[in-house]
Amino acid sequence: MSFFKKALGVFVEIDSPSDVSSSSQLIGNQTSTSANLSAPLDSASVEKFEKHFEQIFDKANLPGPDYFEFWKTMETLEKHIPEEQARMAATFASLSVQGMTKVRLLETAAAYMDVIAQDKAAFEQAAAAKAAASLDGRKKDVSMLEQRIVANSEAIRKLNSEISESQAKISALKKELIDEEMKLTTNRTGYQLACEAMTSKIKGDIEKIRTQLQ
Repeated sequence: MSFFKKALGVFVEIDSPSDVSSSSQLIGNQTSTSANLSAPLDSASVEKFEKHFEQIFDKANLPGPDYFEFWKTMETLEKHIPEEQARMAATFASLSVQGMTKVRLLETAAAYMDVIAQDKAAFEQAAAAKAAASLDGRKKDVSMLEQRIVANSEAIRKLNSEISESQAKISALKKELIDEEMKLTTNRTGYQLACEAMTSKIKGDIEKIRTQLQ
C-alpha cells in the first residue's frame, strides 16, 4: 500500500474502481467542499488524488535529494523492508550519500506542506466557482419552482372555489328553471282550458241565439 493510501486511510474508509492533473479537475462532479469523513472512498478516487499530489510534488521538486525523494524511496523499499523504522533508516542512509541531511529533509518536508496549502487554496477556489456556477443556479431553479407551485396552488384553490360557487349557482338556477317551467306549463294549460271553455260558451250562445230568438 502506498504512503498516500496509508495516510488517507486514517481519515476515510477506502472502498473499491478517474484522472486529473489540476485542482479544478479534482473538483469533478463534487457538490460540496466539505469532506464526508464517514463515506467510503473508492480505489479509483484514491489513485486519482494520489496521482494529483505526486504530480504537484514532482512539479515543485527541489534540486538534489529532498523529502519527495525520501517519500518515493520509502515506498519503493516497503516490500523489501516492511518495518517502517528500519526502512526509514535505510532510506535516509541511501540519500545521505547524495547529500541529504536531517535538516534538509525537515526543511523540504515543510516546503511541500506549503505546496499542499497552495494547492488546497486553488482547490477551494475552484470548488467555490463550481458551486456558484452549478449549485447556486440549481438553488435558484428550486426556489423559482417552489414559488410557481405556491402560485399555481393558489390559482387552483381559487378555481376550485369558483367551481364550487358555480355549481351552487347552477343548482339554484336549475331549481328556478324547473319552477318557471312548471309555472308556464300550468299557465298555458289553464289558458287553453279557459280559452276552450269561452269558445265553447260562445258557440253555445250563438246556437241559442239562432234558434231561440225571432
